Amino acid sequence: MNKGKMGPFTLTVTIVILLLVTAFVAYSALNRDRPQIVLPDESSSTDGSQTGGDGVADVVSKVEINPQTVQYVIETLTRPERYTASMTLTAFWSGGSGTTGVEASMVPGCARLDTALPGGQTRHVIRTGDRTYVWYNKERTVYSGPAGAFSVDEEQWVPTYEDLLTEDPARIAEAGYETYQETGCVYAATAPDEGGYAEKYWVSVETGLLVAAERLQGENVVYRMELSGVQVGAPEAERFVLPDGTVLYEETD
Repeated sequence: MNKGKMGPFTLTVTIVILLLVTAFVAYSALNRDRPQIVLPDESSSTDGSQTGGDGVADVVSKVEINPQTVQYVIETLTRPERYTASMTLTAFWSGGSGTTGVEASMVPGCARLDTALPGGQTRHVIRTGDRTYVWYNKERTVYSGPAGAFSVDEEQWVPTYEDLLTEDPARIAEAGYETYQETGCVYAATAPDEGGYAEKYWVSVETGLLVAAERLQGENVVYRMELSGVQVGAPEAERFVLPDGTVLYEETD
């Protein structure tokens, strides 16, 4: 199918969230053993190394970020296995927009997202490697099904981390080092496809996480995702406990 074609604007927030769950869970498990590349800003010294706050020396590679190198640079960034964050998802259309807030908790092989839905409801989703659990508000009734039941058709228009890494390098039009809301990022943008859609991505050089993404049609932004309040470390244990007390994830020593 043509991934550049945006489906009807009846695309629900639920589908958007589930796609993001898949992207975060699947990609955080990839390339964990690759070396970290620390990208200094222009004011950084040219010294070959620096010592981080934990006393461990990090090698600073002077990598020129351009459309030919940006995919390699992003792929080799080290991503946290455990973190919590807030996501803001905004869809834009002629004459208006809609925004949804999401609280995300991530650990190896398991993710939880709590989504504030229109009307005041909260939708809770926990996805493990092979199953998905869904419930609303403080209800004890939980839907459980195979994770595959929530696969998203390729024609969905939400930009994801994988889209950038698998993109034809020839389509990457811009790349560089930018600051996005006080976060140092690797930036990349694609040229418009046959449908006139283009994507922009900002990936944190500190955490390796996708902190923002936009999809544009011409000059107009039609979708934006922003990540904020990132806290690296294991989320609270109760985040991965179902209403009936079933524990889906436990930290091991």
